[in-house]
Amino acid sequence: MASRLAQVAAQTLSKEVDHSKARHFYLEICRCLPFIHRLHKAHEVVSLRELRSIIKEKFAPYKDVKDGRVVDLLIFKAREDLETYLMMHKQRHHLITEFVEPYQMKKMEVVKLTGNTPFLDGFFSSPYPQTPPKL
Repeated sequence: MASRLAQVAAQTLSKEVDHSKARHFYLEICRCLPFIHRLHKAHEVVSLRELRSIIKEKFAPYKDVKDGRVVDLLIFKAREDLETYLMMHKQRHHLITEFVEPYQMKKMEVVKLTGNTPFLDGFFSSPYPQTPPKL
């Protein structure tokens, strides 16, 4: 009879991807988000809906990972980060600088690029704006 550790090691050695692990972990994070939101008083900066979309964006780059060991490693590292926020080893400013600020900056960039003309974008981006040549 194999020990529990040997069983887990044997499961980890399989290179098949079990997407249910990542899905269950994502749902676990979503269940913890309201507590983290209250604990860090993040309601002043970001809504719970925005936090969920930020977490979803964090999962997106790894959707093509095929190796089960890599998936397990990513879940392990993310669970470690989740615990640091739940136990408040990471403070409010860590939450803001790691998650909220990049999300809001990206949102502002999209608004800035769609709201201005090419001339204004050039004017704001460089100290000496380039005017298009007149024909």
